[in-house]
Amino acid sequence: MAKIFSFETKELITIGLVGALMFVLCFIFGSILNIATGNPGASAFITQIIQAILITILVVIFRKPGVATYMWLIYGILAIPTTLWGGLPGIYKVIMALVTGISFDTVVYLFKYKKWSFYLGGMVTYIIVIPLMIWFYYLLNVPGKEVALSLLPIMLVICVIEYVIGTFIGFKIYKKIENKQVIQNLK
Repeated sequence: MAKIFSFETKELITIGLVGALMFVLCFIFGSILNIATGNPGASAFITQIIQAILITILVVIFRKPGVATYMWLIYGILAIPTTLWGGLPGIYKVIMALVTGISFDTVVYLFKYKKWSFYLGGMVTYIIVIPLMIWFYYLLNVPGKEVALSLLPIMLVICVIEYVIGTFIGFKIYKKIENKQVIQNLK
């Protein structure tokens, strides 16, 4: 049985760098989309895909519990001064990131990293995370929380579809790079 959260130094460095890359890509492309549409929540329409691609690739490479959790933790910490994670303040972004990572890691680990478990992991994650975000909106009395609640079913469907698309792309990219020397050195 694999040790939970047991990584070699090169794995931790790779996970940290890719977690930071995930944040940077989401911030850049999400900000562009927010500005282009005038909607501060529009970034979610691209970030779900970016996140799923990168998480899928790294979790497939390492196949260890905790990869997604560490990536999301880096993302959550870096997101603190931004509007990513729905504009929640500081520590709530880190909590959301940890719940997201642990949910995903648990599902794919329990189902032994089978390809379909990545899709299920994304679905389970959003079924947990989106209601949690709305609960935080109410807890913190965030303006517009009623609109977020009314959009919950739509948000769930869109997030799951985007995550499925991102996971599919992540598997395709991994297939193209799996025999590259750099990937072999990470395994």
